[in-house]
Amino acid sequence: MDSDDAQAIWDAYYDRIKRRRLSAAALLWGEIEAAGATEETIFALDFAHFGNNREDAEKLARQLSEHYSTEVIASGEPNYWDIRGTTRPEGICLTRDQHIAWVEFMVDVARSYACVFSEWTLEAPALGRAFRSAHLDDD
Repeated sequence: MDSDDAQAIWDAYYDRIKRRRLSAAALLWGEIEAAGATEETIFALDFAHFGNNREDAEKLARQLSEHYSTEVIASGEPNYWDIRGTTRPEGICLTRDQHIAWVEFMVDVARSYACVFSEWTLEAPALGRAFRSAHLDDD
């Protein structure tokens, strides 16, 4: 396989991930609205990425640490690293469009470090609910 073929495979993989995450974002926002959330609802936002190069994972975590608390930990899979982040203890308010733009940014920034944006949770204490993307992921 030449480098053009390898690049095409990676590009197709990341495009598929992006479509899946954006689809999940739209579905998740439907759940959030159905639960009664508004633009004033405060969420605690938690998210996860993964990668197979510790240096890349740490670089991604450093960039994201400008706005989130982040950590890099060894994954349960050999030679993989999890990048976890949160807004806690602070909360954020989001609109539907901001949520979708945030998901798109997370996919793109992860790709720039050869990592993958895997999942996120929006917890709304006022609603007594947590909205998780993981159950919406399809292929």
